[in-house]
Amino acid sequence: MLRTLAAMDVEAVQHTFRAPPRWDDVVVDAWQRRSVVLRGPGGAGKTAAAVRLLISARAKAFYLIDSVAELTRLTDLRQIAGAGLLLDRPVDLGLLRGPQLAGLESLLRDADAHVVVTAGPEAELDRDLGEYVQRIAHPEALDTVLAAHLAHRIGESEAELVLATNGVAELTAELLDQGAACRIAAQLAWILEQEHRDGAVDPRRIRSRMEQTGGEGPEEWFEGLGDMGLRTQAIALAVLGGLPQEYVSLAASSLLDRFRSDRGVLAASVEQGPVPLRQDPFSQSRRQFAEKLRARTYSAVTRGDFGWLPCTVAEYRNLEYPARIIRHVWSEYRIQQELVAWLGELVDRPSQQVRSFAGTALGLIATESFDHIATQIFPGWVMDEDTGPQRREAIAYALRVCARDPALRTGVRNLVDGWYMSGTWQFQAAAARAHGLCLGGADLPTALQTLTRLGTVDHIQVAIEIGDAFADLMEEDVDTHAPLVLRAIAEMSHEPASRPSGHLAFLILADALATDEPAAGGAPPRSRPTLLRLAAQAPPGGELRRLLGYLWSEAIGGELFADQAGTVLEAWAAQAEADPQLLDDLVRILVEDVAARSPRAGMLLERYARHWTDRDRFRPLPRSARVLGARLNTAPPARPTQPGGGR
Repeated sequence: MLRTLAAMDVEAVQHTFRAPPRWDDVVVDAWQRRSVVLRGPGGAGKTAAAVRLLISARAKAFYLIDSVAELTRLTDLRQIAGAGLLLDRPVDLGLLRGPQLAGLESLLRDADAHVVVTAGPEAELDRDLGEYVQRIAHPEALDTVLAAHLAHRIGESEAELVLATNGVAELTAELLDQGAACRIAAQLAWILEQEHRDGAVDPRRIRSRMEQTGGEGPEEWFEGLGDMGLRTQAIALAVLGGLPQEYVSLAASSLLDRFRSDRGVLAASVEQGPVPLRQDPFSQSRRQFAEKLRARTYSAVTRGDFGWLPCTVAEYRNLEYPARIIRHVWSEYRIQQELVAWLGELVDRPSQQVRSFAGTALGLIATESFDHIATQIFPGWVMDEDTGPQRREAIAYALRVCARDPALRTGVRNLVDGWYMSGTWQFQAAAARAHGLCLGGADLPTALQTLTRLGTVDHIQVAIEIGDAFADLMEEDVDTHAPLVLRAIAEMSHEPASRPSGHLAFLILADALATDEPAAGGAPPRSRPTLLRLAAQAPPGGELRRLLGYLWSEAIGGELFADQAGTVLEAWAAQAEADPQLLDDLVRILVEDVAARSPRAGMLLERYARHWTDRDRFRPLPRSARVLGARLNTAPPARPTQPGGGR
């Protein structure tokens, strides 16, 4: 299976690689053929050198191959056209033979592709491979490697200042001695960057952090964990880090349950045997877990289903760990099926936060294996009969990650366009969510046009997901996007074929979008409907007020969603019942912009207000009903309704 080498990894090599001795000769000799076996001592930076070789061959795409067996099965020219293929110390390297590489030569030439295989000094290579082997030496000094990595992270001028800090040169000379590996220089650069961003570069603290990590990257650290409970906890923390610790712990337990068998899948590189069937829940405290996982917990206030509430958040101390661990686990262990099923389980949970984080993790995986995820995973999720809406939302979060990679952006657009044109409502709903969460930020006009046209699809779930997509676009930049989004919904509401979808989309915006305002001037913090805030701040008679008046009168007087319109409006009134300023804004908008444009809308508003004080109401709204009713009775007669007048 070809896996895409992350663009950020290729870019890092492009900017940070420093040539070892005889590098020019290695490059010239290597590309006498289309295949190279790159051999060198431990810590010489063989992986980076292999990528640099492929860059020198002008590869247009970079792929990882897991084994010699997969390399020898390559037959599709289209699959590897212009590609650079990397086998980084494959487990079956001993099976590689010279005639196998010779047999691939014509295929690679026709595809304009190149292959680099890396091998450590301990590997036993077939004698026939001699003509393909190129040897690299350890860099003569790692200070230039350190400087290159640091400059790539924070810029040359800032890097020079950091390296000139008192005590840093002496510490660098000690840590990057003659026997140090290239990865130590990269790790030290990362720690120096973190220290610099925190405001003070302290050599003693840098030494302590290097001792704690042993110069390891997250991949090496994960492989050394060994304990199954720690490993599943590490994966859960990578996926859900930043959320309340209970979410992380429950997800880790769920993942561990998937490996409770004799397979011992996740322990493939460890010799502790199969997964234990039972675990002592008191074997390690939260503090001990956090220490071993290089994590931290802290008190925070986060928004959940019941508003902003205090909780304890868990996350990695090193913010580079989550993405790298997710990609490493996907690439290096044979747990792809279990991992995707576990992410699907997280997506199916009620929490929208968990759903978005799980979708983002799937997106990180998709940057490694986009074709596989797009063709083997997404369709099943899109069509899921039970939790299709949640999974389509998670897919949109995943595609948002992929769209940030320039190499995948076109593929993402092509995939979503295919869904849009499919004629299958589930895929069209998925296209709607993708345009809201993923593609709309870069091309808002196209996203609005696409969602407007999807409004003609005669399916309630498509209409719901169009509304959710409009809400996503609004939340991205409320003040800038609001007029454009509301104008698009007004267009939908004006056309007979899309009118029901337009009404429902507007009600979703009215119900879902809220603006949290901090305490000010002795007043407590409050939350108010975003659309009401926008209307209250807009000038009377302006486009925004006209659009909102038109859409409210349409929704209230519509045939399909009038009851839902009443429910949303009542929710607005419930918020305003104990907030005089909010109530004044609400009544002014309803009277001046809704009732004033339509006698029928005014009559329906009066009916709503009367029902807010019915005896059978669990939550009567006497103040809102009295104020709105009084203002409606004293308002001037409504002018005749103008079709499409809000547009």
